[in-house]
Amino acid sequence: MLATYCLSLLLLVVSASGIKAQDKPDVHRKIAPAQLQHDFTLLRDTLQKIHAGLYRYKSKAEMDRLFATKFALLKDSLNELSYFSMLRSLVSDIEDGHTACFLPSELENQIFKSPNLFPIQPLFIGQQAYVACDTKDFQAGTEILAINNEKIKDLRRTLFSVIPTDGANETGKQVELNKFFFGHYAFALGERASFTVDYKTPSGMVKQTTLAAVAVNDIQCRPANSKVEKYLQLNYQPGNIAVLTVQSFLNGYLDDTKENLKIFLTASFQELKVNKINKLIIDLRDNKGGEDENGALLYAYLTDKPFRYYDSLKSTTKNLEHPNLGLQQPKENNFTGKVEFLINGKCFSTTAEFCAVAQSNERGIFIGEETGGGYYGNTSGDRATVELPNTHIRVNIPMNKYVLAVKKTRYKDRGVIPDVTLIPTIQDYLDKKDVVLAKALNLIEK
Repeated sequence: MLATYCLSLLLLVVSASGIKAQDKPDVHRKIAPAQLQHDFTLLRDTLQKIHAGLYRYKSKAEMDRLFATKFALLKDSLNELSYFSMLRSLVSDIEDGHTACFLPSELENQIFKSPNLFPIQPLFIGQQAYVACDTKDFQAGTEILAINNEKIKDLRRTLFSVIPTDGANETGKQVELNKFFFGHYAFALGERASFTVDYKTPSGMVKQTTLAAVAVNDIQCRPANSKVEKYLQLNYQPGNIAVLTVQSFLNGYLDDTKENLKIFLTASFQELKVNKINKLIIDLRDNKGGEDENGALLYAYLTDKPFRYYDSLKSTTKNLEHPNLGLQQPKENNFTGKVEFLINGKCFSTTAEFCAVAQSNERGIFIGEETGGGYYGNTSGDRATVELPNTHIRVNIPMNKYVLAVKKTRYKDRGVIPDVTLIPTIQDYLDKKDVVLAKALNLIEK
């Protein structure tokens, strides 16, 4: 259910009130209130017409009040960046992780290619932020306490307010900050020539320094885009324990590495049976999702009884058909032994669905961090991309509401919450210690 393979219906909206083409892109150009209101009304009406999950977490009355409050802010001219920040706040308030908005690419490039970005990509762990590599100014493990006199926990809250995720989930927002802090900061708080940073060294000394802003290619400590060699693996640990890693459900990614989930699972569970394995750890960390059927396929190997996966699937106008609706059957060589699941905030979309079904059926214990996707389902599948005529901001709108066949849980608006919450520390990160897997191995042996 990732956007990369959703059916995209491009709605190119043309209006006589649209702006004239600019000789040079400029995020600071002022846009008249009438044009801002026109774009906002178009977006609101389109969301109400086709967003199947618009009222999943908020009632219609609550959404109507939200639309009215945002519209009331459009009495004066705004520049493109300020308007974009307001729309991002609106989209975040919908509480749907598959809904997102984007600046026109030429305006985004204007921001990223200019030296106005925070020069380090922090690593957020809980409400704290760290420098995760050695830089010319900081030692790896340095804690960032404040930026421009705003405490990190307050800055985190500000940026969370413009990052969309399912429900009240925060681990998915944290994933976004750890990938794209510099962009979220610039979009929400504007450009800067420099940044005053309060920090604490690994030895505990509190200091302050001023850092010059940089362009995107000069940002330090950005996560490496390492090429994935294999998304699917089956390994063994002492004590008759197997570790099944499924790092993607997206067939396109698996095609790139010449892997096939169906073939892999068939062979793996047959091998587990032959080897008489009775303890299985399934590592789903960093699995952002993929094809719907792949989640149900994996669960079919973890039960010996028929099960339900989707309860319903609807657009705003009709019920939809899907192979995951109706009674699902277990697979041959299904595993009935002890199972543990490793999860984190990157577990989204199809992966979060699988986790919710497995947790609802009490199939095993979950270790790590709350999934980034909602427990009861999500809104994804087919999508429309709306380009607003005056600002040319694009908004992705998911059109299919998935509801999972799961038991009620304590929260109505959270992801799958682990039975054992374990968040690696900055030192674990620097030492490259997999404390989550180590905990799982310790627990499963007992």
